[in-house]
Amino acid sequence: MQLDNDLAALVLGETAGLELRVPMRWEIRATTVRAQMGVHNAYDLPLLLGVQVLIPKPWKLTSYLMIYGQHLRRLDVNGSHGNRTGNREVWNERTHKHTFSEQDQDTVAYTPGDIPAVPTANVVGDHYRGTFEAFCGEQAIKLTGEYRWIDPVLPTR
Repeated sequence: MQLDNDLAALVLGETAGLELRVPMRWEIRATTVRAQMGVHNAYDLPLLLGVQVLIPKPWKLTSYLMIYGQHLRRLDVNGSHGNRTGNREVWNERTHKHTFSEQDQDTVAYTPGDIPAVPTANVVGDHYRGTFEAFCGEQAIKLTGEYRWIDPVLPTR
């Protein structure tokens, strides 16, 4: 199965019943620390919810909701790049959110107004938790069951 506009609308719709029911579990992967968990849903689709922090730049983190290896939504906190399509907006260490469409895949982004800011120095677990849980709220993902936030431990150099 492939991601298309109808499937995206179904997954992000009111009847999907998205729930994160498991605690965070972080793993070190090359230059990131990542947690990726399955999302319970009414359609039994293989949804993954993740968050990753760049080890050399701990103020840069990404939260995402995926299906079939494609991002439905992705939040880049303090990310830097430009839209390849649409209005060609450019972000330099600014928070922005990617959406999916068949036409543009996940190349179009916008600046969300309801994501907590993350400073570029002295980042703590509450910053990560605030942005991750706000991202979940935007996708109507309920945090239930065994969900428990655990701060990532970034290795020191």
